Amino acid sequence: MKAMVVMPLVANLPRLICLLSLVVIAGRTSVLGDESQTDADATALDPHWLAAAKHPQTGLLSRNIRPEEAAGYFAILNHARQLSLTQLKTTAKTLQQERLAVVKRDPNFRFYFREPNAEFPTFVDVHRNPEAYHGRPVTFRGHLRRLVSYSAGENPHGLQQLHEAWLYVDGAQQNPVVVVCSEVPQGITSGSDILVDFVSATGYFFKRYGYEDRTGEPRFAPLILAQRLEWSPPPKRSGFFSSGMMFGLTAGGGLLMLAMLWLMSRRTRVIRPALTENVPTFAEPREEDEPSQKI
Repeated sequence: MKAMVVMPLVANLPRLICLLSLVVIAGRTSVLGDESQTDADATALDPHWLAAAKHPQTGLLSRNIRPEEAAGYFAILNHARQLSLTQLKTTAKTLQQERLAVVKRDPNFRFYFREPNAEFPTFVDVHRNPEAYHGRPVTFRGHLRRLVSYSAGENPHGLQQLHEAWLYVDGAQQNPVVVVCSEVPQGITSGSDILVDFVSATGYFFKRYGYEDRTGEPRFAPLILAQRLEWSPPPKRSGFFSSGMMFGLTAGGGLLMLAMLWLMSRRTRVIRPALTENVPTFAEPREEDEPSQKI
């Protein structure tokens, strides 16, 4: 009787394993989908915060922070600092995947995907399609050329100090991304004329920020409202390796070269007498030994 019960179970074991695997995968996919949806819900902004950023004549392009934009500007900065960077980055990655499916069909972007592993041209897409990014998280990576801190001024969210960073990214043709955030990493250099590599920021695209360059020409840059800058410099080599070990390697190499030169010179001194002893000598010919010439 037991054998009759066990045999069908053994025969159907592969099917049971496959069924359980499908259930586990479906559950995991559902959990990931729920997490992604949760991140999207958490990072979503109140549309009223964004409405004032649209200028009646120039759309998402305007200079400075206009009085009517201030309420939404501070509300978004406050919202960003209450989220985790993981939530912001996940939502930014989702948006990038959405945009990738769109721009790959656009012949104007064909230039940017010539290489199989080409990076997504985020700056160019924001420049050409600002409405698609308005109020949504986006990530930029590059080098920092300007970082200044200033008082946030009066606001209902308790923001005390803000930091303005000018980030230069690949593909931007020396045009900056202006990032305003409430936190900066410890130890990062600040100033109006700096160079700091390995800097990134994930925040909300608020508008195209109008400004004048050094020649007085009007320019504009994406204005990103973020929680903080991220700085990931490569690890420094130890002091021993950079000073003591390098000195030891140099000195050791010099001594090795001297030893090799000394051995070569010694070998030459030993070999030369032996060569001299084995070389035959020839007497100078005498006049009577020379053959006579017959006419």
